[in-house]
Amino acid sequence: MEFGFTEEEERFRAELRAFLEKTVPREDPPEDFAAEFEFMRAFQRAMHRDGWVGIHWPSAFGGRDATPMQQAIFAEEMARARAPQLVNRVGINNVGPTLIHYGTEEQKKRYLPGILSADEIWCQLYSEPDAGSDLAALRTRAELEGDEYVVTGQKVWTSYAVQSRWAILLARTDPEAKKHRGISYLIVDMQADGIEIRPLRQLTGGSEFNEVFLDRVRVPRANRIGPENEGWQIAQVTLAHERGANYAVKEQTLARIALDEFVAEARRSGAADDPVLRQELARLHIETEIMRFMNLQMLSKVGRGITPGLETSLVKQFWSDLSQAIGEASVQALGPHGILLRGSRHVRGSGRFAQRMLFSRAATIAGGTAEIQRNIIAQRLLGLPRG
Repeated sequence: MEFGFTEEEERFRAELRAFLEKTVPREDPPEDFAAEFEFMRAFQRAMHRDGWVGIHWPSAFGGRDATPMQQAIFAEEMARARAPQLVNRVGINNVGPTLIHYGTEEQKKRYLPGILSADEIWCQLYSEPDAGSDLAALRTRAELEGDEYVVTGQKVWTSYAVQSRWAILLARTDPEAKKHRGISYLIVDMQADGIEIRPLRQLTGGSEFNEVFLDRVRVPRANRIGPENEGWQIAQVTLAHERGANYAVKEQTLARIALDEFVAEARRSGAADDPVLRQELARLHIETEIMRFMNLQMLSKVGRGITPGLETSLVKQFWSDLSQAIGEASVQALGPHGILLRGSRHVRGSGRFAQRMLFSRAATIAGGTAEIQRNIIAQRLLGLPRG
C-alpha cells in the first residue's frame, strides 16, 4: 500500500493551506452561542467566496469535483488549521448530495445555491425520543391532504434548529407498511405554523441541540424528495455522506492535535514525569497512528471505486473510544485544574481539555451508538451469534 500523496494532491494541499493561513480567524469563537453561530457563518462565507465550500459537489452545482483523496486532505487541513466548523455542514454534507442525487430540477435550483453561501441554514429532523439508534421505529406522521402533507410528531437532537430556514425530515406516510417501508423524505419550512423548538442545554454549556415539535405542519407535496414511501432508502444515502471516510480523517487529526496539546501541557506541569502517565501517552500515540492507517486503507478503497463496508463500523467505534480516552486522560493527569472551563482564574489550556472531555461523551452516541456498532462488528464482521 502506498502511503504517499501524488504531486497533484500535494499542490491541492499547498493551495488550501495557504488559503486557510490567511482566512482562519486568529481569535477564539465567542462564548455566547448566538454570537458563535454568526462567527461560523462569517467564516463559511469567506470560504465560499474563494470556492472552498462543498468541494465534493459537482462543479455544475458550485463544487470542485474533488476526488476522495482531496476531500480527505481538505478535512485534515481544516482540522490542522483549527478552522471553525462550516456552520451549514448538514446542508453541505447531507442535504446537498441527497438533492443532487434524488431531487427534481426545481428543488436543485431552489435550494442548492443557498446552502454553500450559508444564506439558508439546514437542519436534520431524523431522531425521535423513541427512535434514535433504531431510526426506522420513528412515529412522526405525514398524512396527505390534497397537495399537502400534514405532519405531526416530535424530533430530538436537532443541531441548529433555531437558526435553520429549512429541514430534511423523515415521516411515516404509510402506517400499515413494514417498519423500514412507508417512510417518506420531506423538506420542511422551519418557519411554518405549528413548529415549536426547544433548545437543549448540554454538558458543555452550549445549546446546539434542540427538540422540535410538529403540530399539523403543512408541507407541499412538491417538497417531497423521491417517491412516496421510499424515504428510508434515500436516508441511507444521506447517512452514508454523514458517516463518510472524511469524517474519520477529521476526527483522527483532531485526536492528534488534542494529544499533542495534552503532552505539551503535561510537560509544562511536570505530570509527564510520571512513568504511568508516560505509558498511557505512548498507548494513545500508537492508537492515533493505528486510526490514521485505518483511514488510509478506507480512502485507498474509495479511490479505487470500492465502497467501504463493515470496516466503517470499526473505524467509527475506534475513534469514539480514542477521543474519550484522550479527554479523560488529559483531565485526570492535570489534576483539579484540568476540569476547569474557560473563564476560571486557574484554568489550564483555556479550558479546552475539560471542554473536549465533556464533548467526547457524545462520541459513542453520535453517528451510530457504540452498542449498535459493536453488534454490527460482532454479527456481520466476526460472524458471532446473536445474544
